[in-house]
Order: sequence, then C-alpha cells, then structure tokens
Amino acid sequence: MSVEMEMHMEGVPELKEKLNQLDGDMKRNVHDAMRFEADAMKNAARARCPIRTGRLRDSIFAKVEEWTVKLGATAPYAVYLEFGTRYVQPRRFLSNAVESRMQSLVNRMSRAIKQAIGEASAV
Repeated sequence: MSVEMEMHMEGVPELKEKLNQLDGDMKRNVHDAMRFEADAMKNAARARCPIRTGRLRDSIFAKVEEWTVKLGATAPYAVYLEFGTRYVQPRRFLSNAVESRMQSLVNRMSRAIKQAIGEASAV
C-alpha cells in the first residue's frame, strides 16, 4: 500500500521572479553604495595623509572587489606612516578615513537593500 500527495501552489513562478529580481537589484544597489563610500574613504584618506612630495597622497587607492572595500596606499613608506615606527609616530590616515566613513557605509548599504526590496515588491 502506498500513499501519494500532490500539492499545487499558486504564485510560485511570480515569487521566484521577484526573488531573482531582488537578488540582482540588491547586489547592484549595495555595490553602488560600497563604491560611493570607497571613493569617500579615499578622499578622506588623501585629506588626512601627511604631504611632503605628494607621492603618498597620489598612491592612495580605493576599490570594491566582490563584497569588500579595499583602501590602501602603494607608496613603499605608507605602512610606516600609518602604523608608526620606533622613531615615527603613527599618522593613521587610512584607518581614520575608514573609521570616519563606517557608519555612513552601513547606513548607505541599509538604504540600498531597502530600496531593492521596495523595487522588487512593487513589480
């Protein structure tokens, strides 16, 4: 003896479509928010860095890869100015830039997610 059940649910294709749209919109919105804040962090770091020749300031970069914001400087002495040495006090131009923009990044990403949810539910 066997028992068999079959269920049919209405609206599943539409739900799937909305979830797929939400996924794409959310990724795009969050990535845009992260890119905006990465640029703001780069500008803040450039404004905070010590300037003698401008090489350090010009080497500061910001990029978004996957779900990560990367902020740094390629000048070979950047690490010594950021963290200091036995003879040099730390200047913290990169970490202070990140810290100053962190709440703005969280808020912007939250708005981006809410916007994607709103757009997906409106369709």
